[in-house]
Amino acid sequence: MNSNRKKQVGLLLIVIVIAGLLAVLTGGGVAQADSAPKPLHPGGTWYGNTYAEWSTEWWKWASALRADATHPLIDDYKVKCDLGQDGDVWFLGGTYAESGVADRECDVPAGKALFFPIVNVLCSEFTGDDPAALLECAANPTVPSDFEFQMNPLSATIDGTEVKNLKKYYALSEKTFTLGPLPKPNIFGAAKDAVGQGASGGYYLLLPPLSVGEHVIAFAGEIVVLDPDGVPVYHFTLDIAYDLTVVDD
Repeated sequence: MNSNRKKQVGLLLIVIVIAGLLAVLTGGGVAQADSAPKPLHPGGTWYGNTYAEWSTEWWKWASALRADATHPLIDDYKVKCDLGQDGDVWFLGGTYAESGVADRECDVPAGKALFFPIVNVLCSEFTGDDPAALLECAANPTVPSDFEFQMNPLSATIDGTEVKNLKKYYALSEKTFTLGPLPKPNIFGAAKDAVGQGASGGYYLLLPPLSVGEHVIAFAGEIVVLDPDGVPVYHFTLDIAYDLTVVDD
C-alpha cells in the first residue's frame, strides 16, 4: 500500500471514530436506553379519561372478573391479559397473594396503552354507605384515629428505565362509582350480583402503546400502618414484574 493510500485509510478511520464519539456525546449512542416509553402526564386527559377516571375503570375491570385461578390479579405466571379487556387502554395489576410478589408473562396486542397501579386502596360498601364517607376514606383510609396510614410507591421501571417522581402520579376518586353486579366468587368476597359504591386512591401509571416485541414492566409499593409511637403494626409490600410480549395482529 503506497503512502497516499495509507493516509486516506488513516483519515477514514479517524473520521469514523470521531463520528462515533459525537454520536455518544449527543445521545445518538444511547438511543436504545432512551427509547423506553415514558408514562403519560398525570394531569392530562388521555384516551378520553383522566388518571382518576381510569382508576375507576380499573376497579370496575378487576371486580367484574371471577376471582378464580385465572384472574389477572391472582394468577402469578402466564396471565391471560386479555380477560375483560376492551378499547384502546388495557389494564395490568398487582396481586392478591399474601407474599405480595408476582412474576408474570403475558401477551398484549400492539397499539394498546397500559394503565396500572403501583399501589392503591379501595373503600367500598355494598350496603349503601354515605358517598361522602367513602370519598373521605379513599383520601384517608380508615384506621384508629391515633394511627397513621401510609401508602408509598417505591419504584417503577419500564424496560430497565426508572420512572422518576412517582409521588406525582397519585390519583384520587373525584366521585364514587358503582361496582357490580359482581360475579361469584369475586375479589371482595361479596354475594353474587351484589352492587355497591366505591372510592379509590393510589399511584398509577399510564403508558403509551409499546413497540412490538419484548418488554419488562416492574413496580413496587407498600402500605404501612403505624401506631402512636411510630411502630409499624401492618406492613404490606407489592413487588410485581411483567414480561410482556407485544404482538402485531
